Amino acid sequence: MRISKTAVLTLAALSSQNLTAEAKAHPNINSYPQINTQETSNFTDSNNISIFPSTKLISPPEILLSQAPSTPKIIAALSTPDIHQMREVLNESWLGKIAEFTAKNNSQFQQVTSQIALQTDGEDEASLNLNPTITILNTLLLVATLFPPVTIIFFWLVRRLIIKELIGEVNQRLKKIGELELNLNQSQTLVTELESHIVAAKKSIELINQEAKISKSSVEQIETLKSQFLMQLQVIISETQEAKHQAIQEINSSVNAETKSLENTHKSKYSDRQTTTVADDYLKQGEKLFSEGKYNQALAIFEKAISLNYDLSEAWFSRGNIFVKLQRYAEALTSYDKALSLDSDKFQYWFNRGNVLVRMQSYAEALASYDKALSFQPDHVNIWLNKGILLRKLQRYNEALIAYEQALLVQPKNVDVLHNLGALLGKLQRDEEALSAFDSALKIQPNKYEVWYNRGNLLGKLQSFAEAIDSYNRALEIKPEKYEIWYNKGALLWQLERYEEAVNSYDRAIKLMPDDYEVWHNRGVALNSLERYEEAVTSFEQAIKVKPQCYQAFMGKAEALLKLEKYEEVLSCCNYAISIQDNGYEAWVKKGIVLEKLKRYQEALVCYEGALAINPDDSESQHKRNILMSELQGEKVLIGKNQPLSQGNLDLSDRQDKELSNSKKVHPLALLNGKKVKTDN
Repeated sequence: MRISKTAVLTLAALSSQNLTAEAKAHPNINSYPQINTQETSNFTDSNNISIFPSTKLISPPEILLSQAPSTPKIIAALSTPDIHQMREVLNESWLGKIAEFTAKNNSQFQQVTSQIALQTDGEDEASLNLNPTITILNTLLLVATLFPPVTIIFFWLVRRLIIKELIGEVNQRLKKIGELELNLNQSQTLVTELESHIVAAKKSIELINQEAKISKSSVEQIETLKSQFLMQLQVIISETQEAKHQAIQEINSSVNAETKSLENTHKSKYSDRQTTTVADDYLKQGEKLFSEGKYNQALAIFEKAISLNYDLSEAWFSRGNIFVKLQRYAEALTSYDKALSLDSDKFQYWFNRGNVLVRMQSYAEALASYDKALSFQPDHVNIWLNKGILLRKLQRYNEALIAYEQALLVQPKNVDVLHNLGALLGKLQRDEEALSAFDSALKIQPNKYEVWYNRGNLLGKLQSFAEAIDSYNRALEIKPEKYEIWYNKGALLWQLERYEEAVNSYDRAIKLMPDDYEVWHNRGVALNSLERYEEAVTSFEQAIKVKPQCYQAFMGKAEALLKLEKYEEVLSCCNYAISIQDNGYEAWVKKGIVLEKLKRYQEALVCYEGALAINPDDSESQHKRNILMSELQGEKVLIGKNQPLSQGNLDLSDRQDKELSNSKKVHPLALLNGKKVKTDN
């Protein structure tokens, strides 16, 4: 193999560089004493900082160079025998072999070598000492230069090892990912199995419920079969007794007829007594179920009792009570009538029959049943109370008053009687007596909220608003979720001009009953009084949303919009109000006022005329019409049937602003149609 000139020159340059560097670094190297490498010496720098003992070195020692120019250089030189020995070693190495081969076959390399030798001829051979690190680097560079394939193979092997390591790492990670995917698939399988188990469990629960229902119906069927079996058993017993009787007659033909008759009577009474005992047991069982609220089960038991003893009036009566609880009033009335046909002197039967007839709105028959019950039990307070309530419903107030008074004769401290008596006396305008009745009831039972509420209503009617509100507050302490109390309290607070409190009361009522348009309307009225017109418009709109045909809500909204000077929207509200109630003259008047604001005087005059056509005695409409006509005539504006008014220089806004403050206000609906808590029990 022939080595290129570039490689040879590179080798020569590297060798000469090292030799030249050593020579320049030590120009007077022979002036310093040589140091034997076998001896130990201590070197101290110029500042006497510290002393370091030297140790024996495995490799040849480096020459120590001082960097300070003022400090003398101490150099360790090699002896001549050592240099010759090193040369022999280098010549025997593969690098020496390459250099020798190149020198023999390349004349240019010989010339370079001779030049280098001339330049370094006067130097000590000890300067050939090479730094091991530089030597290694130069060697690697030389190898890479002389043998590029070896370098490529080396780096290829390194690359292959690295790629192999990377592939191994990737394979391990892929293996872990595969394990994770396998675990994920197993988890999904488990989830699917769990879902299937859940579905199966749901189906099982449904089947169990169905089986429970079937079992329940089966139990009822078994009970029915049991009762039928008992009846059949009674029949068999009767037939057996008769057969026995006939056998006895055949055997003992000598027994006289009277003895036989006595025996038959005794046997018949025994059988009837046994059947009656079973029916009574069913009756007691049914009454227990009724008291526990298990009405359907109780009904089945009463039916069994009736099947065993059809003439058991108590079973028919209890059957009627069950139908009342189930709101099957026609069937309840049939049961009561059957009970009365078997036992007509039981006042409870007549009383409950009267209550059912009230629910069926057969009031005349109900009164007759109450009177029949009173004929058997004239001192029963509940019969008198219910009769008084029915008479009041029929607006037969004097008769109702008599019934309540009779009830008080029986039980003077009955709170329900006193409460209903107070409500009736209020109807009869006997307000002081009504208030006294309410107070008497509250002394006995101060926690009855209905009495406090109706007392507040009565005081409100008497315009004792502060006392009425106190009564409402007492009622709300007992029953804060009663929306009617908040409603009427808000109306009275508005009367007292406590508008903020009125709004708060209406807000509480709205939380309890958000779909009552009257509460939204009244809230809007209170907000108008507080001059919170935007909120008032929203409240009126909510009332209209609940009841689109609410005339009062449109009028309240029109008033708020008028304050906001949204005249076109006011006209729209007035038109809606007129379409709902064309005889509402207030809408015509308000529409006329707005048209004057818009300087549409002829239309305004037509509106005032329309209001007067509905209510000729309305002084407000007459006043506005007369002022408008006089001012129009003063400006010499012609008003014809089909002739529009001249706009001219008419400006009635100042006068209208003053009149708007005196226009009719929209009042809370509760003052006209208050909410009532039921007073009759």
